[in-house]
Amino acid sequence: MTVYGRAKRGKRKKITTAYFILGIIVCLSIYVIFSYQQTKIQDNTTQKNDSSSEQKAILDKTIIEEKQEEKSNIVIPEKMGNYEVLGQLVIEKIDLIKNILNISENASLKLSIAKLYGPNLNESGNFCISGHNWNNMLKRLSEMQVGDTFYIINKEDKMKIEYTIDDMYTCMPEDLSCLDQKHDGKREVTLITCNPGGLTRLICKAHETERVQK
Repeated sequence: MTVYGRAKRGKRKKITTAYFILGIIVCLSIYVIFSYQQTKIQDNTTQKNDSSSEQKAILDKTIIEEKQEEKSNIVIPEKMGNYEVLGQLVIEKIDLIKNILNISENASLKLSIAKLYGPNLNESGNFCISGHNWNNMLKRLSEMQVGDTFYIINKEDKMKIEYTIDDMYTCMPEDLSCLDQKHDGKREVTLITCNPGGLTRLICKAHETERVQK
């Protein structure tokens, strides 16, 4: 082989070696860049998860504080006249907030609505409430429909239980089936008032709203 051929071959080997080294450098650069990006993505994901957890904790705390503040803002008197107040009936659809008195009789029903029959407030059973068909009492109860909701607040612990109406009907005064206590251990409420003219009764029956556990 001539001197020129050997020189040319040596030049090709150097070029090949240079390309090989360059290829290694490029691969290493790509690997370093990729690793850096992956690390950055993981750091961002961790930061987002930490931020999300922190935001959730703040939200949960805010909800708890709002509920506590809401409870503290509920004012229910101990008595009205000579009658003990058990809690409040709130029907937002007809703008009604009435204290529930412990005994249903002529004198108490002139003051507010009252417990007619059943268990303690917001306990298992059919809690029956009666009230006059007056403008400031249960006159607008007839505007309620099946599927509408209302809630009752217990005076002692400020517990608020929502009830969903499942039946509304008219009956004669001597029909007392609405007071029935076959409740299967569930919370139920029956609202009772007169229809216009006072010859029949309007019955509104509701059950505790089902809550889905999250």
